[in-house]
Amino acid sequence: MTVVVPPFSNNRLYEGIIRQAQLRTERPERPRFQVMKYTIQKGDTAWSIAQKFDLSIESILWGNEGMSADAGQLQIGQVINILPEDGVLHTIIEGDTLERLETMHGVPIAKIVAYPGNGFPEQPPFELHVGQAVIVPGGRNPVIWQEPGPPVDPEKGRKSGGFYDGPLAAVGTGSFIWPVSPVVITQPFWSGHPAIDVDTYIGQPVYASDSGTVIFSGWSTSGYGNLVIIDHGNGLWTYYGHNEVNLVREGEGVYQGQQIAESGSTGRSSGAHVDFRIRREAANFIDPTPFLP
Repeated sequence: MTVVVPPFSNNRLYEGIIRQAQLRTERPERPRFQVMKYTIQKGDTAWSIAQKFDLSIESILWGNEGMSADAGQLQIGQVINILPEDGVLHTIIEGDTLERLETMHGVPIAKIVAYPGNGFPEQPPFELHVGQAVIVPGGRNPVIWQEPGPPVDPEKGRKSGGFYDGPLAAVGTGSFIWPVSPVVITQPFWSGHPAIDVDTYIGQPVYASDSGTVIFSGWSTSGYGNLVIIDHGNGLWTYYGHNEVNLVREGEGVYQGQQIAESGSTGRSSGAHVDFRIRREAANFIDPTPFLP
């Protein structure tokens, strides 16, 4: 299932949590107006790359058409575009006009044609050609991400198919713990990444954040590798993605702090980590931060 949500940046770090080492911002001494290339390295996320180049997280996605927001969509060695400033890189297709670009991305035509990196003449006519890459400074797009595991039907919840739908073997305590320790945030919760990524090493124990019943334990075809989903019986589910090995089965009751997996980098991942999510059953994913110690 592909999910489209309104763009919203949240680059804040969480107090009391160990942070990943501060990245050196790649800020040129003179203004840059052209798109540059960057090769994905181990551990890169859209968030860390945005910090490195002093851009919004969304601009990393909007500079690379078709890129899904989640860090799991980045592959080591992959080459991506880096915009010179926040905005959108739009590749012209048949039927595109400057008026259409203005409507799609919310930026006046005058600003698009005046941007030095686009190479338009000072006076009209301003011609567009199929395949031409146009920088839309300050432009915006929807943010797209892929849902982990089986798609959830909002009407049927876990009975929508692909989930264990038998009786719950255990229910939650109502409080949550971090699924790994120590906690090193490599990507926070934001509109295109409704999860918290926590750095790990291959084989590091992953623990149930609260007691509950395993409703999915298997391979996620949407890029999250070995995935465990737990229903806590109180309207909340937790997700644990990119595991090296899952250690629990569907229908099994687990208690808070029980090891449920060994962490890894399976699926589309640029390094070992846990993609941790909290969901209100069949509704939206929510920021786990307020629920964690």
